[in-house]
Amino acid sequence: MCWTVWDMPASAQSLKLSRATGRPGESVTIEFSLISPAGREPSALQWDRIIPTNALTPLEESILGRAARTSGKTLSCAVKEKTAANYTSVCLLYGGRERIRNGIVAVLRLRLSPDAKSGSFRIRVVEPVAVLPDAKRIPMEAVETVVTVRSK
Repeated sequence: MCWTVWDMPASAQSLKLSRATGRPGESVTIEFSLISPAGREPSALQWDRIIPTNALTPLEESILGRAARTSGKTLSCAVKEKTAANYTSVCLLYGGRERIRNGIVAVLRLRLSPDAKSGSFRIRVVEPVAVLPDAKRIPMEAVETVVTVRSK
């Protein structure tokens, strides 16, 4: 699996997003993974995700990844803005003071438009924040990945 992440400081929390490839009309999956240094694992996460509406449609809003499930978390996403170009939603991963382990915290399932043109489309995660058990908020770097559409 390929990963995309902007350069991150070695001591900071970060998110990684998997890449996806599919044909028009198919479903694709993007995995959101958390990487935290030992002893700095957050108990909650928040991020905005931006999806281009001309080629991709979210299928489900709240799919927990294994690292979030085993930490007893809940994932809630809500539409923040929808334009002709982008679908933006804010997501909150929360619940209790249990720290979130490194690994897949969320899964985004998308459907490629039946008339999507071949090419690449960026999924962006902006304004991510990690919240430690003591409620200290730690901003993280924005990340992005690519969904590649292959011809039929």
